[in-house]
Amino acid sequence: MKPMNRTFFSAAIITLLIACGASMGGRTIDLRVEGGGGRTVYFNRFDDNRPVRVDSVKLDDGGSGTLNILPLPLDFYSLNLDSEQLIVAIDSAESLVVQAKLGSFATPTSITGSKHTEELHRFYVEAKAFDEEREKIRASITSQDDTAMIGKFNTLNTKFYDRCKEYITANASSPAALTALGKLDMQQELPLFKQVRDSLRKTMPRSGFFAMYRDQVDRMEQQEVQIKLQEEEQKRLSNLLPIGSVAPEIRQQTPAGGTLALSDLRGKVVLIDFWASWCRPCRMENPNVKRVYERFATKGFEILGVSLDRDQAAWEKAIKDDGLPWKHVSDLGFWNNAAAQEYGVSGIPYTVLVDRDGKILEKGLRGAQLEERLAQLLK
Repeated sequence: MKPMNRTFFSAAIITLLIACGASMGGRTIDLRVEGGGGRTVYFNRFDDNRPVRVDSVKLDDGGSGTLNILPLPLDFYSLNLDSEQLIVAIDSAESLVVQAKLGSFATPTSITGSKHTEELHRFYVEAKAFDEEREKIRASITSQDDTAMIGKFNTLNTKFYDRCKEYITANASSPAALTALGKLDMQQELPLFKQVRDSLRKTMPRSGFFAMYRDQVDRMEQQEVQIKLQEEEQKRLSNLLPIGSVAPEIRQQTPAGGTLALSDLRGKVVLIDFWASWCRPCRMENPNVKRVYERFATKGFEILGVSLDRDQAAWEKAIKDDGLPWKHVSDLGFWNNAAAQEYGVSGIPYTVLVDRDGKILEKGLRGAQLEERLAQLLK
């Protein structure tokens, strides 16, 4: 059992941004939609990821029309024609020209005038080609033994993953980078995610998409800091009691009200087992501990259960309910149990194996590993 104690970029953003690859201009958006005569194209901004209409234009009989856009900050916007949505990334200094066909408006034949939208559309086309090739290879894999095609599939995935990183690095200050980031693992590529966050903070600070992205990266960064601190603390605690050092004395109260010390068990191999009645993993592990105890108890093995309980009745009930026949002590101090503090216990169940002379042999052994080690010691 594991002690009681460790993403990808938001799917909401990716679903929206990958759904289309596109364009648009801040001053004017010239539209030429083959077969779109008489239809209306709407220009939308996003508020909490929901489209809000800003302007619209009815296309003439030839499918042409122009939107005149008021000054807007660099961000993602959308052009909607019937049920089709074209995502663009523009600011009010750019004018966009879109050429498309009715029925494939979301994938225009040409989109020019906005460098951010052009990059966004370029990546969309590249990602679509990758997806099609990947599905083609996946469909050709007939079994797990088809190592050649599986290798080809994995190579393609790796190649595109690296291509995304390359694209993001080259476009870190563009909204288009957010689309490619959706293909990466944030935890694995956190430095790159942070680079984009810091770059976009300067170019699109008022964007709701950026705010959501920034908050996700900030949270992951904070988690990484906490994990690092925990690892350093665990390392420090582990170094407090190196293997081969004398195990600190434990002297606490037994369930019957007496006092028992670790030194009272000198001459036996002792497993110090830190646990508690409220610890579900500990209780689930107890049957395994019992099996080990029953196998080696007659060969010079003993267990000293040190409980991190704070309720005497709950502690005694758990011992009885689980049928634990070995030695038990506690000072009912919960996580402030004196022995747990001195032994650097940060999660339970946790064990320390002590030899006949009272020196530490192993730490954290349970299950099969514990049984194997005892078999070596108690032949």
